[in-house]
Amino acid sequence: MGRLKAIGRRSFLIGSAGVLGGVAFGTFMAVRPHDNPLTADLAEGEVVFNAFVKLTADGITLIVPHADIGQGVQSAQAALIAEEFDIEVDQATLSFGDPDPAYYNTAFADEGVPFMSFDESTVAETMRGVAGGVIKMIGLQGTGGSTSMSDQYEKLRLAGAVARETIKAAASLRTGVPVADLRTANASVILPNGETIAYVDLAAESSQISPATDIALRDPSEWRHIGKPMMRTDTVAKATGTQTFGIDLDLDGMVYASVRTNPRKGGAMISFDTKNAENMRGVQAIVPVTNGIAAIADNTWRAIQAVNEVVCEWGPAPYPAETAAHWDEVAASFVDDRLDQEWRADGDVDAALAGENKITIENRAPYVAHQPLEPLNAIVRISDGLVEVWTGHQLPRFLQQQVAAVVGVDADSVQFYNQFSGGSFGHRLEFEYIKQATQIAMAMPGTPVKMTY
Repeated sequence: MGRLKAIGRRSFLIGSAGVLGGVAFGTFMAVRPHDNPLTADLAEGEVVFNAFVKLTADGITLIVPHADIGQGVQSAQAALIAEEFDIEVDQATLSFGDPDPAYYNTAFADEGVPFMSFDESTVAETMRGVAGGVIKMIGLQGTGGSTSMSDQYEKLRLAGAVARETIKAAASLRTGVPVADLRTANASVILPNGETIAYVDLAAESSQISPATDIALRDPSEWRHIGKPMMRTDTVAKATGTQTFGIDLDLDGMVYASVRTNPRKGGAMISFDTKNAENMRGVQAIVPVTNGIAAIADNTWRAIQAVNEVVCEWGPAPYPAETAAHWDEVAASFVDDRLDQEWRADGDVDAALAGENKITIENRAPYVAHQPLEPLNAIVRISDGLVEVWTGHQLPRFLQQQVAAVVGVDADSVQFYNQFSGGSFGHRLEFEYIKQATQIAMAMPGTPVKMTY
């Protein structure tokens, strides 16, 4: 495959370093780069320029690793690559990709230290650097904290620029035209005489050369996508009801499940009686899960009906059971001994409170659940030491670890296929529903189990 593939197999990924007001090609990690996950299954004539762009004779694939839970981040990530790659977003296949440390979130460092964003002191900046190093080393891939664009804004543009310039170099070798005389547009290289060569027709030649390293990102005045009106990639599908979410998937031989757990979150299940449920139409099995019970049936409706017929005795909650007691606990927390952090100390608060013009207001906000438009769901299949999971989730690599711990295998044995999620900001950071689906699948080895709340 030539030198590019050799570099790719080792560490060829995108990072940046400011030079002369532009951006230089660099590596993802300062000391030890993560391997490029796209190089593992390359066929002859295929090329990956970095962890985000793959080119074959059949088409272009862009990896947009941040989870899309309705916020439109798939479109935004694709636009960042397309801007520098000189393609239209609809000229590429978009993929969330496989979980991989190469897709660690650089912006989590700012969120993970106890300093306000406006604090640019030496201590704050040093701690952000330390946190960034830890995040890099553990490969913390995640979507959350409104960090997707701050994480990807530069690296995805660089990914597109490197791919573009490498393809231009391949076109130059083919035609003898200097790179400086070549232009790109619409997924094609344009020669001075107006002749065009499609990117896909240069895939094989691009795989045989070293990646371009003399890269400068374009000035905003040249942007075609970023900051411009554009239709989201999912607009038509969602408007017409044809978007595929996790809940829409249907695998051969799949069975369906639903669960009931202690309504007092964290409380135990003392006992259960399945006699009313086990003989219901379509019911295949009733199995226990952590602090609850699951019904497996031949469709989701029958699974839900069956699980609701199981008679359960629930244990007490490991916290005050009534809301009034929660408010009492909150009120008791406004003491120095429970003070965690004072972020700012502006003015003399004690003097102001002692004045005559004092206004006393008490605001209470109830608990609000992350209620998704798409009910929480997951498909899990366990066979021959391989665990496959289909769902939408914001922490792909943590999901692999959580599932692996339930089954008793290595995280590398968990294959995760991230899906579009129908809302539920925050709840897709949690793992209960995925671990429950995994426990149910363990009772049905070799069979894909679709669990729906």
